[in-house]
Formats: sequence, structure tokens, C-alpha cells
Amino acid sequence: KSTLLKILLGRIEPNSGTIQRGEFEIGYFDQHREMLDDDKSIVETFLPKGGDRVDVQGKSMHIYAYLKSFLFPEEYLQKKVGLLSGGEKNRVALALLMTKKVNCLILDEPTNDLDIQTINILEEKLLNFQGALIFVSHDRYFIDKIASKLLIFKGNAIVEESFQNYSEYLSIEKNINELYEMEKDIKKEVVKPKENTQIKKKTKLSYKDQRDLERLPTIIEKLEEKIAQINQCLYDPKCYEERGLVTVADELKKLEKEYDEVSDRYLEVLELQEELEL
Repeated sequence: KSTLLKILLGRIEPNSGTIQRGEFEIGYFDQHREMLDDDKSIVETFLPKGGDRVDVQGKSMHIYAYLKSFLFPEEYLQKKVGLLSGGEKNRVALALLMTKKVNCLILDEPTNDLDIQTINILEEKLLNFQGALIFVSHDRYFIDKIASKLLIFKGNAIVEESFQNYSEYLSIEKNINELYEMEKDIKKEVVKPKENTQIKKKTKLSYKDQRDLERLPTIIEKLEEKIAQINQCLYDPKCYEERGLVTVADELKKLEKEYDEVSDRYLEVLELQEELEL
């Protein structure tokens, strides 16, 4: 993912394909803080030519007031960047980025080494930013709050696009994985009766039949819930557009097939039980 950002920035070339860039002025923040010079003081970092005011998205601010909003006390302003902690360097880098005249920000793991208070400041600055924002992050809560669109890298050159927040996406993925696991269980448990095979008279249900009798109603109930959810999705344009109408329809078809197989098996063991009770 960090490699993709560097390709977008033009720092490295892709192995194949082309990159089309619009009329963007890009500001870049990386987790290694490459933009900072350890030998400069904080003030020198922001005002290399001297002065006491910085321009922040078209607004002139005194350097002390601006850096105070990033939790830097006045006595820190003459401190060398190289003497700062990792979290403090991140704050300097973010504050510096916000002074650039850009209309697109690209951030690589921006919340690394930041405490909660600093993350709150970062979120506020980014939500107020008027341009485009592209970032890589593993921070679920940060993604939920800031991102309006997700690109999910699944591996094997598969990239999914989603307009849900990250927590909702993970919840759907979990449900789909549960369905796949349920499908595996059903295929293991469901045994179709052979044609022209007479059922021998038994005095009691086998262990497997008794187990199916007890557990299949729960599986049937879960399948009914999943089928109802997907049917509801088919009547919600936002839902099926995000997930893909063909994908949703295929899921429904698969679930209905599983439901029929499980129901047939359950009826089979019910009939066996009734025969034993005669």
C-alpha cells in the first residue's frame, strides 16, 4: 500500500500500466518523517527565511499560536527536531504539511506514534481540509471517522472498492466468511439417500441422525435470516450497488440451495424418528 502511494507521487514507476494525474498540488506525509531536518529547530522548520507568521490554508497565523494548536508549548519552539520524540516529530510533520499550498494530501500511517489527544487534533484538521485526501492506515477508528471511500487490497492483485465505513465492511466480510464455513459444515453433514435403498428397521436413531435432529433447526434458522437479509438488500439500491447486484444474486442462489438441502435432510431425520415411534 505504501508502494502505491509512492507510485501516485511519481517517486517510483509501476511495473505495468499507466498513471494519469490531474491538476493536483500534493502534500505528502510518510511514517518515516522524511520531510524533516533533524538539525533545524521547530521555528526554523516552519520559517526558514525568518519572520513570525505562517500561512495556513489561506489564513495568516502567528507561529506560536499555530504550533500551540498542535500541543507545542512556547519553550519547545527553539528545540532541535532531532531531539524530539517520535510522536512529537509526527506532530511537527503534520503541522508543517498543513501550511503547504496543496489541494491533495497523501498520508502514510498518519496515526503511528500519536497519542489520543494528538489523533483528535489530526482528525479535526483533516475533516476541515477542503481538498482530496488519500491515506494508508490500519487504525479502524481513524478510517471510520475520516474516509468516505475504501480501497481494500485482498491480495493476488484484487482490489475492492467500498463506500461503507471500515467497521461495516469488516462486519459484512465476517458474515460472508461465516456463510462459507456454514456451507462447508452442511456439505459434510448432508447425506443424500441413495436411490432404491430401503431403510432398515432400527430401534433408535443413529448418533449422526440424532445430532442432525438437534442441530439442523438452528442451521435452518440462520439460513432463513441470511436469506431475508439478502432479499432486503436486493430492494435497497445503495446496498446492491455497493456489493454488486450479480454478487448479491449469486449469494442468494447459493443460500437457497443450501437451505433446500438442509431442509430435506431435516425432514428425512424427522421421518426416521416418526417410524421408530410407530
